[in-house]
Amino acid sequence: MKINKWKVIVPISLGLNVLLILCLFFLYRENTDMKKGVILQYAFQQSEVLLDLKTAFGHKDDNVDYVNALVGVYANIYHNFNLTKKYNSIGEYVDFPDQINILNSPMSSLPVGYSLSNRVAGVSNEEVNQKLEVYTSYVSQIVDTLDLENKIKGKSLREQYKTLDEVSELIKTFDLEE
Repeated sequence: MKINKWKVIVPISLGLNVLLILCLFFLYRENTDMKKGVILQYAFQQSEVLLDLKTAFGHKDDNVDYVNALVGVYANIYHNFNLTKKYNSIGEYVDFPDQINILNSPMSSLPVGYSLSNRVAGVSNEEVNQKLEVYTSYVSQIVDTLDLENKIKGKSLREQYKTLDEVSELIKTFDLEE
């Protein structure tokens, strides 16, 4: 009995193509889920920065709580700066908009560092305090625009990127040192 090669090759080929498509689909889903997770982490960290800044302002009279809150702010800013860097593997992988990283850059976040070092040294500087309030207002606007619960959590990657683009455009309007 003669077996036609095509009757064997076609089903095997179709089966391998379906398997390849399924593998690519699951890789795409995993890739998308990782990007969404990084964007969620960025948005959550920005919310944490705002919460710690508000905590610091609420404890201006208590040196320990004020310093602890600003240390938390500084740590979260540093984390987000490294997370969103273009030349970092994660920032490059997620492809954050250009302006996102500027808010958390060492130059832009100087008011936090100066306020922290002044408080530790026991020095009060009204100009630094005002700059910290301005920086806090910028972070507040970013957190409001990110709207973690309504624009980031559970949303599609396309919607999350749209929100990041809004944040990037907002950051362009800020008077930040770069």
